[in-house]
Amino acid sequence: MHPILRLALPVIATVLLVACDSEEPKPTPTPSPTASVIATAPLPPIASATATASPTATATQTPTAFPTGPAGPTPPAGYASSCAGTHPWGRQVTVAFVCIEQPTRGASVARGTTLTVRGYAGGSFENNVVVEVRLVNASGVLAGSTLAHMPVTYVAPDMGMPGFWQAVLTIPAGQPSNARVIAHFESPKDGARVAEASVDIALK
Repeated sequence: MHPILRLALPVIATVLLVACDSEEPKPTPTPSPTASVIATAPLPPIASATATASPTATATQTPTAFPTGPAGPTPPAGYASSCAGTHPWGRQVTVAFVCIEQPTRGASVARGTTLTVRGYAGGSFENNVVVEVRLVNASGVLAGSTLAHMPVTYVAPDMGMPGFWQAVLTIPAGQPSNARVIAHFESPKDGARVAEASVDIALK
């Protein structure tokens, strides 16, 4: 071997070794995690059930229909709790009486209109009852003359038994005032008053 080559070989080998050592292996790329997209179907909207409160039925009290036809053996509806409830229906009365079921005390009635007066009676000769309206002053004194007046005959199962009556009176127009509705009947013998009932009302 040529002497120069013999000297150069070790140098070349050293250079090659250094060059090899200086080359660092390239890092193996780490695969990035693949994003897994999960398609999620949107949930349907939840129907909000709003409870709608149904209107509460208000129980209204229906007034008892007042009897108008022939009286039978069965008492009219509401008779037991009426003003005549203490007098058994269909039996001879032991004490003559008359009472007013309508209007009630303090009722307001417009002047120039009609006033319906209803009630019961028993023990009157030929079932007669007189209904009248009189003015009342501030001191509670009745006027001398009547404002309205009507005789009626009450309907009963038989003579001497309780029965019902009704009168429709015309109230003349005028100034507001207090008034009294009076129902009564008299003895046919001497004209003495046998029974009477009254209710104070307001005329507007």
